[in-house]
Amino acid sequence: MIQKVVTANVSDVFAMGGRPAGIVFTAGLPVGCNEEALVSIVDGLRRSCDAYSMRLFGGDTVRSPGGYFFDVAILGSLPDGIRPLRRSGARPGDALALFGETGGSLAGLRILEALAGDAKAAKGLEGLVPTGREAALLLDLVPGFSLENDDGVVLSLCRSRGLAERASAAALMMRRHLCPRAHLHGALLQPGAREAVHAAIDISDGLSRDLRSLCEESGVGAVIDAAAVPVPAAVRDAAGFDASLAIALESGEEYVLLAALADPAAVGGGAVVIGEVVEAEQGVLLRTGAGDIADLPETGYEHEF
Repeated sequence: MIQKVVTANVSDVFAMGGRPAGIVFTAGLPVGCNEEALVSIVDGLRRSCDAYSMRLFGGDTVRSPGGYFFDVAILGSLPDGIRPLRRSGARPGDALALFGETGGSLAGLRILEALAGDAKAAKGLEGLVPTGREAALLLDLVPGFSLENDDGVVLSLCRSRGLAERASAAALMMRRHLCPRAHLHGALLQPGAREAVHAAIDISDGLSRDLRSLCEESGVGAVIDAAAVPVPAAVRDAAGFDASLAIALESGEEYVLLAALADPAAVGGGAVVIGEVVEAEQGVLLRTGAGDIADLPETGYEHEF
């Protein structure tokens, strides 16, 4: 949980084109919180900060009348002469690009729910849900997932336990949900590239919802090409094109960047163009492989108060 809270804040700094420096952390601790729990919290903070080369500047602890709660404020900086990226600068004619895949986090959540006994949770992803001994071995890996363990480490752990390809793919998706890692595309910090980036947002509430947020802030519309959205191959193979696209549009806690670019070539490799910015009156649309255009589904996480 702590690793996800820290990553969410780091991702916001990355989406502005900045570098994180450190965090201020507040923990609400319920009655009965013991030393083991405190050690686990401190270890999670340490590992999270180390993963992003940050410092823990300080914070506070308070008594919680219910369960645990954690609050993180993050401080970051921009290189001299570099303007922050905002959600409000997209212009008609810009290319829309993702700097990574989306869909793995929601797939991982559904696999975890299926392994916990909800047989309907992974509908369409049944091919990624191991059973029997493999399911038990897979769940044994979960405590070892962390921001420090990249996909290569997770696959190595799977091989050491004799897990088959399906279970190994499931492990990668589960890790993406439990320990998502925010990544900054380094070229976005370069002065020559920054002029080509008009707006950016991180995918924390789902591609569909976060794209709408960017469009609303910028006063524009957008058209997304369904076939261009980068989805993990394991998810697409298991669910098929339509179902995996739905997962990719809804999946939050991905923390990859979505950017409106005047020139995708200016930011180097890693930018996958998935559509374009259009005039606001055209709306936010999805173009299918057959060339049909419909409203982009309004899926994703809705913050309600």
